[in-house]
Amino acid sequence: MKSETMELMTASFEEWMHKVRAAFDSLNMPAADWQAVGAFDYRSEYDAGVKPDDAAMKANRHWWLEWNRSLKQDCRSTKNCWLPRGHEGQCEPVAEIAHRNNEAT
Repeated sequence: MKSETMELMTASFEEWMHKVRAAFDSLNMPAADWQAVGAFDYRSEYDAGVKPDDAAMKANRHWWLEWNRSLKQDCRSTKNCWLPRGHEGQCEPVAEIAHRNNEAT
C-alpha cells in the first residue's frame, strides 16, 4: 500500500513538473537553463498545491531575483523584490504571485 502511494505521488509530481516545463517552454527558455541560475524548490511548491503555471511564474521571479543579485542590481526597497534596482512602479516580491493567485481561487 505504501509503495503504491509513493508511486502515485511520484507519477503525479512528474506530471506536474511536465506542466511546469511546458510553461517555461512558452517563455522561450527551457527550465533547465533557468535552474542553472539558482535552484528552485519545486517539490515544496507541488506539496503546497501550487498550480504548475503559478510555480513556473514564481520560479521565473526567483531566478530574476538571483540574477539581479549576482549583478548587484537587486531592488533594495522591498525584501525579495525580483525587479531590478531603480524599477518603476511598486515592488513585486517573488512569492506574491502565488499568494495572490491562491487567494483568488
